[in-house]
Amino acid sequence: MKSTPRPLLIAMLSLACTPLFAQTVKDGVSNTLVTTEKVQLPVVQRPSGSAVGSAPASQGGGTPANGVNNLSTRGSLTGNVQQTQTGPGAATQSVSVAGVEGGTRANSATLDGGIAADVVQSATGAAAVDQRVGAGSLVGSDVGAATTRGEITGAGVIQSSSGSIRGTSANAQSVEVGSISGSQASSVNARGSVSGGVTQVRGATGAGVQSLGVGAVNNVDAAGSVLSRGTVSGAVTQSADSIVEQRIEVGSVRGGSPLEARTNGNVLGSVTQTAGGGAPSEGNSQRVEVGSATNSRGNIQTNATTAGAISQSQSGNRNVQQRLSVGSVDGSRTQAVTEAASSGAITQDATNSVNTSQNISIGSAENTAAVVNTRAEVTGDLSQSATAVGNSVQSINLGSVRNANGGNVSTNVTVTGDVRQTAQGSSGGAQRVLVGGVEGAQ
Repeated sequence: MKSTPRPLLIAMLSLACTPLFAQTVKDGVSNTLVTTEKVQLPVVQRPSGSAVGSAPASQGGGTPANGVNNLSTRGSLTGNVQQTQTGPGAATQSVSVAGVEGGTRANSATLDGGIAADVVQSATGAAAVDQRVGAGSLVGSDVGAATTRGEITGAGVIQSSSGSIRGTSANAQSVEVGSISGSQASSVNARGSVSGGVTQVRGATGAGVQSLGVGAVNNVDAAGSVLSRGTVSGAVTQSADSIVEQRIEVGSVRGGSPLEARTNGNVLGSVTQTAGGGAPSEGNSQRVEVGSATNSRGNIQTNATTAGAISQSQSGNRNVQQRLSVGSVDGSRTQAVTEAASSGAITQDATNSVNTSQNISIGSAENTAAVVNTRAEVTGDLSQSATAVGNSVQSINLGSVRNANGGNVSTNVTVTGDVRQTAQGSSGGAQRVLVGGVEGAQ
C-alpha cells in the first residue's frame, strides 16, 4: 500500500531547504556547505496500529551481543502510563518505546517510536532517583548506520521526585525523543518532535540532572556524516531545588568528530528552567541548545528557529552558569555555516548568587579555525540580569565570530529586539554585546 508523507516531515524538510533570509537579505553570502559525502534522508514509515516495541538491551555489564545484520524497532504508545514509588531506597522508573539501549551491535539500526499518551513518573522519599522516558532513541550502542525517529504528541510527560539525599548520587530525570547518545556509528540521522508538554520537577536537596533531548546527537564517535533535526512546539518546564544541571537540546550535535554535521532545530513553544538556592548549591548550570553544534570538529552547517519565550532563572546559588545557543557553532576545524532566527523573548536571571556567567549566542561561531559564514535575525527582546557577589560575566553574541583563527569570515545580522544587561553588587566582571562582529583570541 502506498504510504502517505507525514505533514511534520514535509514541514521540517521545507524549513531546512527554504532560505531564512529570502525577504530580508538579498545580497548575503550563500550558505553552502562544502562536503565530500552527501547526507541521505531516509524516511521511516510507521504502519497504523503498530505496537510498543524495543530492542533488548544486554544484561548487566557483560559482553555486548555479537551483533545482528539489520536492527529495526517500531512502537506506538497510546495508553496512559503512570509509575509511582515511595520509600527510602533507590528508585528507577523507565518507559521506552522502540528504543535501543546498552551494548547492542548491528550493521544498521532504524528506530521509530511514538508516544501519544500521558506518561507520569513520581518518586517520593527515595535516596536516589533515576527517571527515564524514551521514544525511538539509541543509547550506548555500536552500529553502522543509525536512523532514529521519535515523537511525543500526547498531553504531556511529567517526571517528579522529592526527598533524595544530599551528595553527588545520581538523581536523573531524562526524556529522549529520536536522539542518539554515547554510541558509535558510521552515519547518523536523528529526528525528534515534541508537541505535547514536558515537565520535570525535583523537590530534593541531592545533586541531579534534568535533561530533554529531541533529535539530538551526543558523543557519537566514528561518524562520517551527522544529521540532527528536532522540533518542540509544546511547553517545556524544568524546576529543581539546590544542586542541578538542567539541559535542553533540540536538533543539536555535541561532541564527536564527524566529517560533516548538519543541524535543524526549532523551538516554537515556551521553555522555562528554574533552580532554587541554599547550601550546598554549587555550580548549578542551565543550558538550552537549539540547532547548534558544540565541540564537534567537522564541517558544520546549522539552521535554527526560536519563537516561544525562553527563560532561565536561578536564586541563591554559587558559580552559576546560564547558556543559550541558537543555530551557533562552538569549535570546528574546516567550515562553519550558521543560520538562525529568534523572535521570542529570551531572559537569563540570577539573584543572590556568587559568581555568574550568562551567555546568549544566536547564529554565531566561537573557537573556530575555519571558514565561517554567519547569518542571524533577532526580533525578540534579550535580557540578562544578575544580583551577585563576586564576578558577573554577561555575553550576547548575535551572528558574531569570536576567537577565530584562520580562514575567511563573513557575517550578516539583523537585530530589531531590545537588548539589556544588568549587574548589581558584583565586585568585578564584564558585559559584552557583539552584533555581526569579529573578535580575536581572548
